[in-house]
Amino acid sequence: MTSESIIRQSFAVQANVCEKLGSPFTARLLEALEANLDHSTRSGHRVLTWQGPPDALGDALALRLAGALHGLARRGEHPHLTRIYPPNPLPDRATLAQVVLEAIAAADADIMRWLDHPPQTNEVARSAILYPGLMQIAAETGLPLGLFEIGCSAGLNLVPDRYMYRFAEVQAGQGGSPVVLEPDWSGAVPGGADPEIVSRRGCDRNVLDVTDAGHADRIISYVWPDQTDRMQRVAAALELARVDPPHIDQADAGDWIETVISDDAAPGIARVVLHSIAFQYFPETVQHRITSRMEAAGAKATSEAPLAWLSFEQFGTEGPRLVLRLWPGNTSRVLASADAHCRSIHWY
Repeated sequence: MTSESIIRQSFAVQANVCEKLGSPFTARLLEALEANLDHSTRSGHRVLTWQGPPDALGDALALRLAGALHGLARRGEHPHLTRIYPPNPLPDRATLAQVVLEAIAAADADIMRWLDHPPQTNEVARSAILYPGLMQIAAETGLPLGLFEIGCSAGLNLVPDRYMYRFAEVQAGQGGSPVVLEPDWSGAVPGGADPEIVSRRGCDRNVLDVTDAGHADRIISYVWPDQTDRMQRVAAALELARVDPPHIDQADAGDWIETVISDDAAPGIARVVLHSIAFQYFPETVQHRITSRMEAAGAKATSEAPLAWLSFEQFGTEGPRLVLRLWPGNTSRVLASADAHCRSIHWY
């Protein structure tokens, strides 16, 4: 069992991260919870006696509770809570703490259910770094792409060709799309044309269905409420995905990769396994299984049936990096760096 002091400290650390990533409301909310959450409710007691790693690289406990509270505020069932959430003015710490604790007490059973699930933000802005990576793969292989995403939540980053992008002076993707991704861009400009994506498939242990209103609300609730651009972007992406939802299997990532990435592949398509800020949450045994399967399949890859591994994940202590590993040849290189929400991207 994790000690209560470590759990409270994880809330403080996450508050600092939220502040740095431009969400003062979420930062203040987590500070209030760190200082004032108590054992008087079932959900409060469960949080403060959490039995797993509470930090962002573990169970992301602070963001589980923040998502639950945002969901409550969005539904409007607790008017006092809704009134302190954006777009209303940022409340003072004392008022925020009082209202939030009252809401937790009133919605204790509901919050207990939210705590069962890890956050599934499905950050659409990460397509802004994945898509130029796909452009790179298409340019190097000269082939259409088949996408396989692990830890894909609702699959909003499995449809990156439905979004429009502006990378410095380069425009890419679907012109006129309601989802426009325009990160601050530095470094080289990605080359190549828009890739042709001929198939897409994903997996997640907790699949969220874009056609289910409750699931869609859960996705939006994990977005920090004072970041209106992210809120609008994920809502627009959900609308696009509902038209033709990507196929997502409910499966363990290790089991799934061992099933869908075989040694023999049909020629004429470059298979691309991709993931973004997901690999770190897999147990080491699953990470090793995925790596072993990719290397085994990669050893059998040919120029007519290449295999690519495109990952946007934490890169040691340096922050997230976009890394491309490509077979045949087993080459590996860092393509780009960015913050976790891909507000700024540097292309190498």
